Amino acid sequence: MRMIPALIAAFVVVALSGCTEETAPSKSAQNTGTNMSGSENRNGGPGKPTPASDAFEILGTVTFKDLEGGFYAIESFDGKKYDPINLPESFRKDGLKVKATARPQKDVMSFRMYGEIIEVISIESQ
Repeated sequence: MRMIPALIAAFVVVALSGCTEETAPSKSAQNTGTNMSGSENRNGGPGKPTPASDAFEILGTVTFKDLEGGFYAIESFDGKKYDPINLPESFRKDGLKVKATARPQKDVMSFRMYGEIIEVISIESQ
């Protein structure tokens, strides 16, 4: 009988040791124009800057996908699919042709499972 309170106390200590307070991640720039380079979330995670050489250009169409509550994606003219984490509100228009510069976000996950997750650095309509 003496073991049960000791086991419960040990379980509580172990369970609570995993509960640490973390700060919320920084928000990406939201609709601050077409140049998003001032975004605080440039790498999808603190302390791991994505090299500028990872940036690439996309020519494609913004499309609305009615999956998991709906979201906007970019489908490039060469058939690749992208899931932008910070597409500005003014570019969330189904069928809008765009030219964007983006960085891949390798350390970010999404439940949508639609294309490569990217951070938009700059974007303009075509």
